[in-house]
Amino acid sequence: MNTKTSIHSASGSNVNRRLSQIARKLAKSRNLDTDLVREQIFDAIKRINAQTALGYLTYNGVLDLNLPDGTKVAIIPDWHIPAHDRQVAWMVKEWLSDFKPHVIILIGDAADMFGLSRWPKAPRVVANVQVELDETRRIVDEVIEISGCLHLFYIMGNHEDRNRRTQIDPNASVAGLLDPNTHEPILNFHQLMGYTRQDPVTIIYGPLEEGGFGGGILVNDDFKFIHGLKVRSKPGQSPYAESLSQGQSVGHGHTHRLGKRVRKSTRFDVLRAYEFGHLADETHAYMGYAVNPNWTHGLGAGLVHGGKLHIQLMPLLKVKDERKVTRSAFSFNGKFYLSTGY
Repeated sequence: MNTKTSIHSASGSNVNRRLSQIARKLAKSRNLDTDLVREQIFDAIKRINAQTALGYLTYNGVLDLNLPDGTKVAIIPDWHIPAHDRQVAWMVKEWLSDFKPHVIILIGDAADMFGLSRWPKAPRVVANVQVELDETRRIVDEVIEISGCLHLFYIMGNHEDRNRRTQIDPNASVAGLLDPNTHEPILNFHQLMGYTRQDPVTIIYGPLEEGGFGGGILVNDDFKFIHGLKVRSKPGQSPYAESLSQGQSVGHGHTHRLGKRVRKSTRFDVLRAYEFGHLADETHAYMGYAVNPNWTHGLGAGLVHGGKLHIQLMPLLKVKDERKVTRSAFSFNGKFYLSTGY
């Protein structure tokens, strides 16, 4: 077996089918084992990023991530754990088990951090920060295990940044306390989550160690993932505004909307702009600020082909089954994913 065999997807324009069939088709055409092809892609990712993206527990700023053709990427937007939609969470885990992405990108607000919010809280709404952290860690670990991914990149959102803001005002002296082992601020988000360099996780902060807006991932010098700062009224407009201001194709969360826009520019070639929706429970007590929102549950699936990351948006829709029970549902690669009901 030639370990230098390059990994390329088969020809064809249907990205949806290519996402799950590439490894199987390549293995069949070359009489290879599918798992071996998957390991080849893992090896290629590790080799390309040996001194860069895979070498960090944390990163401040925009991290360069280089991915070979054939790499599958799962993009998971604002989960707001523990205010997440549990029915949707089970579907997402089932999809990850089938999809088997090589890389997962959480694009912020995976943790809600409601206990540190300055929003007015209803007297009977219980908030426990440790419970929120424990639940977030449990679900992120499950996502890694179920998917079998090589690495998970966690971009800090504005909700995770509640931890930093709470320390700075009014507890700035506490924010400066250092862990004697790591020499990092002892109450950093990744410290509270308990991740170390032995875990296949990289936490992406902004350049000033903030969450929410400054940090991100640049894939193959072509497509940037951020949490998002600009907010516009219609789906697709927010990331489009980001892409125009940066001269860069952009994908983000933050708005809880799902949409895309594409523009061919004489200055920047083709600019692509995606926002991926959210996975929160809109009826949860922590979501009290959501009044008739134009939000959409959603996910993103990506495949690297020709050196570029091609992305498919997947809206998760509410449907009624034959018994008139409301469920969440979406379709991917010919399989229909359906929650158990609400």
